[in-house]
Amino acid sequence: MNPIPRIAFALAACFLLSSCSDPRSTRLPLDVADIPKLQPQLDKLSAEERDLVLAYLKRSKGDVLPPKFADPDAPLTARTFKEAIKLQREWNVKFAAQEERAEARRDAADAKLEPLRKTVSITVLRREIMTADEAMGREPQQGVPLNTRKTLVVTYRLQNHVADTVTRLQGSVSIRTESDPDSLMGIASCWIDRHDPIPGSQSVEVRCGGKGAVSDATQAFIDLPESSLIVRWEPKLIELSSGKTLRAE
Repeated sequence: MNPIPRIAFALAACFLLSSCSDPRSTRLPLDVADIPKLQPQLDKLSAEERDLVLAYLKRSKGDVLPPKFADPDAPLTARTFKEAIKLQREWNVKFAAQEERAEARRDAADAKLEPLRKTVSITVLRREIMTADEAMGREPQQGVPLNTRKTLVVTYRLQNHVADTVTRLQGSVSIRTESDPDSLMGIASCWIDRHDPIPGSQSVEVRCGGKGAVSDATQAFIDLPESSLIVRWEPKLIELSSGKTLRAE
């Protein structure tokens, strides 16, 4: 037998074998619950590629879209580890650019708020669960409570850092946690519109009631150490007794 066909056959067999053994040719699961079944193939990838595959699966939740129906900015069309690695790498580049632009916008917004924040600052004093009556400071009528619904109440301290009296204050405060720093509304938020004066270099307390039913998550929030809280204060308007007005665009 001519040795050339034998060599060609051997080379073809080696190629097919290597293709089959390449972990990047592994098909993605349609259900993310099946990821543990693919652990042997994942373990054959480099640490970077394994993280890319898992990040893609977390993002896609197992969905596979035909290219013509996919979002061109974030296509979820991968069917194999190799395709997932490529798409996730591209997504990471886009996401990093988006985050950079968002960070620039936040920095610009903070720069505009800085003069107001230096005038009046805010800190969290207490987190409590109260009845609606307690939160509003209402006494029972003829011994009968009006509203015993439980609610989250957060008490803040507003500190005036200038010598002039603050005669009007508007602003919002939100609290997020380290486990969910990008939450849209935060676990607690409050709009403050205060007409009562805050004398120069003095502070006042402001109480804000929560919305929605009290849950296990509410109690978990109360039990969190203060160091885990991310408090964002966005003052919008400060009027001073001197006639000066600070306003955030």
